[in-house]
Amino acid sequence: GCVLYEMLVGEPPYTGPTGMAVLAKRLSDPVPRARRLRAAIPASMDAALLRALAKERADRFGSAREFAEALAAEAGEGVEAVKSIVVLPFANLSPDPDNEYFSDGLTDELIADLSKIRSLRVISRNSAMQLKGTDKDTKTIGRELDVEYVLEGTVRRAGDRLRITAQLIDAANDAHLWTEKYDGVLEDVFDMQEKVSGSIVDALKLELSPEEERRLAERPIDNVQAYECYLRARQEIWLFTKDATDRARQHLQNGLDIIGENALLLAGMGYVYAQYANIGVEHEEYIEKAEEYARKALEQDPESPEAHIVLGFTHMWFRGDQRKSFYHLKQALARKADDPHALLYLVVGHTLVGRVDEAYPLAERLARVDPLTPLSVFWATVLDVWGGRFDVPSEEVTKWFRLEPQNPAALGGCARHLAYCSRYDEARALIRGNVPTGLEDVFTRETLLLQHALDGEPARLRELVTEDFERTAWRDPQFSYFVADCHALAGLKEEALDWLSNAVDRGFINYPFIAEHDPALGSIRGEPRFRDIAARAKYEWEHFEA
Repeated sequence: GCVLYEMLVGEPPYTGPTGMAVLAKRLSDPVPRARRLRAAIPASMDAALLRALAKERADRFGSAREFAEALAAEAGEGVEAVKSIVVLPFANLSPDPDNEYFSDGLTDELIADLSKIRSLRVISRNSAMQLKGTDKDTKTIGRELDVEYVLEGTVRRAGDRLRITAQLIDAANDAHLWTEKYDGVLEDVFDMQEKVSGSIVDALKLELSPEEERRLAERPIDNVQAYECYLRARQEIWLFTKDATDRARQHLQNGLDIIGENALLLAGMGYVYAQYANIGVEHEEYIEKAEEYARKALEQDPESPEAHIVLGFTHMWFRGDQRKSFYHLKQALARKADDPHALLYLVVGHTLVGRVDEAYPLAERLARVDPLTPLSVFWATVLDVWGGRFDVPSEEVTKWFRLEPQNPAALGGCARHLAYCSRYDEARALIRGNVPTGLEDVFTRETLLLQHALDGEPARLRELVTEDFERTAWRDPQFSYFVADCHALAGLKEEALDWLSNAVDRGFINYPFIAEHDPALGSIRGEPRFRDIAARAKYEWEHFEA
């Protein structure tokens, strides 16, 4: 491992002026990441190196042959063997600006179609929408996203008349590979989408399997009025507010009223109800409704990735059943190999169950298909923290907040990870300079909890743990763990142990982080009750099989 590290990086993993200094670093410093110094090294290969360099013999490969086999497999995963494309948001040229939902929806559907082709890497909808109205040229876009091709277009709708233009551009030289116009009536939109997707397949000379051809020809919704309802709902649900979620639910219900039970609409309703709980609308029946709609969607289409993602989400965050969550998320990836939601939830899920090294390849895939979404970028940078390697630069730990300063979840998440790295003064400074006033959302509340814990104000901390907040945080494994951290930092040992016990019950079983790495729990590690909780976490961690 040391030899390969030096071959890749250009220096040994541990250096110093004397042999004793090197030995001291070997014993006390965290295992270094080769990828920190050479970004071109695939994250999956970096993970194999970390295992080879592990301090404990039992954590390393059993033989040189095992190491060689792992490297051969990891190297194969890291090779870019597919073509790549970004679909820029289609511009709305309609006289009515309200038709923005339609042009955005067409963009979404083209991304969804192209994502069914395994030999084509497609930048996610989340990242593509970050480029809406961009003035960047295609060469810059291609370079920043590491894609070969750019698809751009326009949509003009006047009454029932529809015109779609699309052009495929080689990002390296700004050459137009083809340009097409499609004219028709609204009912022709499905044929137009298929023609655009087919033209891309032809232009890029992609060879499709029979299964891919079948899936490209699928029409999850073949009624144009119901389809419009679905597109309107998608536009609303991304706003992450209760009012917008209410509107999304009504649009989806309108679609179901038109065509009856449909897998995509039903899964959309499941996502709506999961979103209610996610944004803090505290109704247990909403979680049950989310799962009920997802199960109905699976009755219509047993492979529905959207339904599996809903169930993966609810089992991870609301049910505390990580095994079922992993099952559903992997089912979703089997149908949509690079779905950013499934990838993100699996990355986070691996940190909860203490399988951090297995999260690196997933995080690398996520970063390649969703490079402009701040939350995706954040999780790719803080995985080291969850593995107990706290030398992550502060600028990496705080990247999410710097990209989304208006997002209260970003502030709380970055401050929390600074605290995990024992950078308490930096966490205090980040919170004090930026915590919003007048907000009562759960993310702002968790940020204030950390502030009072760091300031040694247990009474203020207790005031924040209201009945409503406790109900929301208690059902969430990650929130429960973080609240335990805050109570431990504030010296509230019994409350910390209560929250920690619940976090383990809910599926937070990252035993190495609990038992060894997390500095916030130092005040309670000597408690008999802590040892019992840690033993329970260790058993679940050792026996977890995804």
